[in-house]
Amino acid sequence: MGSTVSLIFALLASSATPYADPDGAFSIELPPGWTVRRESIGDGATITEVFNKADEEGAHIDIFAQRFEEALDASQQSAVNRAVLDSFAQVVSADYTVTKRAESKTTFDGREAIKLELDFKDEDGQAWRGYILTVCGNKFALAVMPHAPTKDPATLKMVLDHAATLKVESKTPGRSTGATSVSGPLSTADLKSIAGRVKDNFKREPMDQVLAAGDPPLTYGSVANFVTVVELLFDVQLTEAEFDASRARFIEYYEKADAEGRRILAQQGASLLQTLTQGTPQEIAQSKAEGKAVFTNAFERGAQMGIGYAQVMWDAIQRRSKALGQAKAAAPKEEWDNQITEGDLDATMEMLYFMWVAAGRDASDVTMDDIVKIRTQIVQELPTMDPQIQLLIANAPKVYAGLRQQWQAATAAQRMALAQQFSAALDEWGIGAQSSFQSSGGGGGGGEYSMNAQIAQNTAWNAAKTWSTTSN
Repeated sequence: MGSTVSLIFALLASSATPYADPDGAFSIELPPGWTVRRESIGDGATITEVFNKADEEGAHIDIFAQRFEEALDASQQSAVNRAVLDSFAQVVSADYTVTKRAESKTTFDGREAIKLELDFKDEDGQAWRGYILTVCGNKFALAVMPHAPTKDPATLKMVLDHAATLKVESKTPGRSTGATSVSGPLSTADLKSIAGRVKDNFKREPMDQVLAAGDPPLTYGSVANFVTVVELLFDVQLTEAEFDASRARFIEYYEKADAEGRRILAQQGASLLQTLTQGTPQEIAQSKAEGKAVFTNAFERGAQMGIGYAQVMWDAIQRRSKALGQAKAAAPKEEWDNQITEGDLDATMEMLYFMWVAAGRDASDVTMDDIVKIRTQIVQELPTMDPQIQLLIANAPKVYAGLRQQWQAATAAQRMALAQQFSAALDEWGIGAQSSFQSSGGGGGGGEYSMNAQIAQNTAWNAAKTWSTTSN
């Protein structure tokens, strides 16, 4: 599996650069090719701009740090977070036209924080998206603002991913366990991408669609083949969000790679896939065992080193083994299982959002705070759910893949019928159009969170028994 080694290390070779604030306020992982400009603005306050050297006016991660002479008491931090957020938000409002905002309390790096998601326009009318997050350490208050043009979801996702590596009052960046862990790997950029794909009927690019020009060019097939290899080796199905992370990483590295690196990225996914699917059963089994060992080692080591893409993939693989519960219903097919994992819940949340948009409901109604609330409530109620619903969640990656395939293949009339079924199913989940995505009061208005097995009977369950399990 020499080609496996070449491909994995090509993907991970262009690792991001760690940066530590000289005053000790924070550390963060810089995207490859990005730089830092730091300015003191007086009274112990600094602004640090993180940006692409080749596009200084483009996407940014801006970090405000305020130093205090004495350590902040825990009782003061909430008020300081609020004051810093209000002040920073006023500056943004003065420079830009804010078109949408959604505030929520959260945690970041294990600390209490406030997050304000923003859509705004600059003086030229260009739309931007990002957030302001305020969090306190012992002697510093921070405001972090990653943002990128709305028309460039891949770059937006990248800056959000790197903003999540910020560590408060630490010299070593690392994936934060706060703001993103409660909602799973979904981000605001992911929601926008999924909504766009629903409207485009989940039409996939041709395998020879060029993503980045070169010799040989990087194509959609280059990414799809690699993703299929990962799915085969680890017996998983990547969600739309995870597939997008793979695509973004391939493009990012390909544009910086030398001729050999480009050849590896463009061609060796197909070569690996051929190795894993052709030959005798014994040869295929051996190839899978060797490939899995190499991928596991590379992703795990890369994640420990703080390499963004390795962290995404290793987390995606690990989440499939983090059990949350066991479905009490019997699995109807041999390839279905009863264990409910973090990965299954990730797919469930993406599936619910897909159904929301496909049902014709306003995608912009859904915020990350809504995702957190529903996800948390599902986890809390999991042990008492109807067994068929438990089983549906346990196999959500297959069900979600089947829903996407059926939506893509359907006629306009069939999609209309599916949209009506999705709408009824969401109401059964307690997510009603009249009360927005975040409401989970339960169908029937009883006030208790209720999940009726009818969602399985009238929407996903019966059809899912015959669906293909190919997700990308």
